[in-house]
Amino acid sequence: MFKNNLLLAIGLLLLIQLTTCLPKPTSSESEEDNIIPYGTSTAMSSVSESAVPNGCKRLEANVFKGHINFLNFCLRRSNQIAKNVLADPSMNRIESQAMEYERNTLTKYVKDSKQALAMVLPADKNGRNDRFFFAMGKDFVLEDFNGFYRRRASTFEVLTPEQQVSWEALKKHGALEYNAEMKKRSKEFASHIVDEFDNYMKTLPAAEREKEKELYEVWDKYTKNKLEFDKVELGEKLFLELFQYESDK
Repeated sequence: MFKNNLLLAIGLLLLIQLTTCLPKPTSSESEEDNIIPYGTSTAMSSVSESAVPNGCKRLEANVFKGHINFLNFCLRRSNQIAKNVLADPSMNRIESQAMEYERNTLTKYVKDSKQALAMVLPADKNGRNDRFFFAMGKDFVLEDFNGFYRRRASTFEVLTPEQQVSWEALKKHGALEYNAEMKKRSKEFASHIVDEFDNYMKTLPAAEREKEKELYEVWDKYTKNKLEFDKVELGEKLFLELFQYESDK
């Protein structure tokens, strides 16, 4: 969702590795326990509510929380699917370099996604750019699985026997359902951004509207049904506006 260029993502991931602490989850934590609904104040436990400014900064912070929730959901589900696929007997019926590549790719993803899930944004690194880098680090890891899935789900290329084995195992262990749920949650997240945006604009004092003139004009058209795109599309455009690298120049 909302991809930036690959070279930037690689650089961001390296930065995350230098700045992020990795807590060890307790054995009592289940997958569903860690899924936090969009917009809740507990989405990032390292950031207290009192530390989040009001106004547009709070809107940006809420968008970040929802984005991290979405990424963590995808990382958890894809991690489990990858582990289940690796444990499937079919993945060991062919002995070839190509099959070893399939297994090694998934093995690496299981390790990397577990680390990405454990990443926590340090309390003293909560600026807009810090949040951007942090989320891009998780997103970059997730793309390894999503790319693996897309290439084997492609209808434009003939799969090798090894890729076909992986594809059948992916389908067997819930990859199609995961992909459908990911798309569903992506749309829900985009709609949630619009709801957060609507709440923000409704409470924006008249004296502050000039500072947020462009956003206010978008909101005004949205409330009057004058936009040329639907709610999900508006949410995606707002995401790109509210969640991006902020250059010092």
